[in-house]
Amino acid sequence: MAAYNKIMTSLKILRELDSILDFSRSSNQLLIVFYLSSIKGETSISELAIKLKLSRKSILDSIRKLERKGLVEKTYKKDDIYLSLSDKGREYMRKLMAILSTRHDAPLPSPDTALKVMTRINIGHELVTAYRIYRALIALGFSEKTHMSLKELSKHMGLSMERAKSYLDAFSASPSKLFRRITTPSGVYYRLDNEGKRILYYSPHYIAYKKSRLYSFLANMLKTPWLDEIIGRLSFVFVSAIIAISVLGGIIWGELLALSILSGGGLLFSLVVMLLLRIKP
Repeated sequence: MAAYNKIMTSLKILRELDSILDFSRSSNQLLIVFYLSSIKGETSISELAIKLKLSRKSILDSIRKLERKGLVEKTYKKDDIYLSLSDKGREYMRKLMAILSTRHDAPLPSPDTALKVMTRINIGHELVTAYRIYRALIALGFSEKTHMSLKELSKHMGLSMERAKSYLDAFSASPSKLFRRITTPSGVYYRLDNEGKRILYYSPHYIAYKKSRLYSFLANMLKTPWLDEIIGRLSFVFVSAIIAISVLGGIIWGELLALSILSGGGLLFSLVVMLLLRIKP
């Protein structure tokens, strides 16, 4: 139950903040924002690289993206580049801290009362970990097979096989046993344990799967639970089919019918996408 509560609390935070930072691709950005919120004033790129154990190149790449989102401010000095949170960045952290403290009006903690730097960084790592584990849970829960290979799961988690294995193994042992590891001569496989199934049944994706016939139909047909992949695959199918039918229709029945097919197909595709986006699993 402790593992369940921890994961579900983290998922609520992720769903609230993912519209600003895409956690599946922006874990370094999240850690930088956490670190900057934990110090007074500004800090240098060099110090960030040391504290977060990241390369200078990855720090600079993340900073460029954070600047475009308006979350950080950058100043140049003789010895290095210095960074601090912008007003928007402080508001982002205020929102995050409010969720963490279960208060929606919680102010940004003062430097004297703020969590220690490493504690903040650890929370950031936990959020990213929760996201990866959630991806694995949903992939297994939606799979027609009772278990999946490490290779398959690593793709769903957006990680290398080595990193995915470290995440999955950490949650295949007590007290956070969500998966069961199966080692065979052909490779390493994982399946959901009882606690993992419990979390699955309360997940937004599983609830949407039970409530929406459109989502469940497309998830089964296209073999993926992820909305962006469903829309991407539908786009390919619709565009290919519409072009083929309109060309054939133009040859046989004329341009007017071809244009009607194009516009009708485009309208149908737009309607399906709008319905999917309203589901928001």
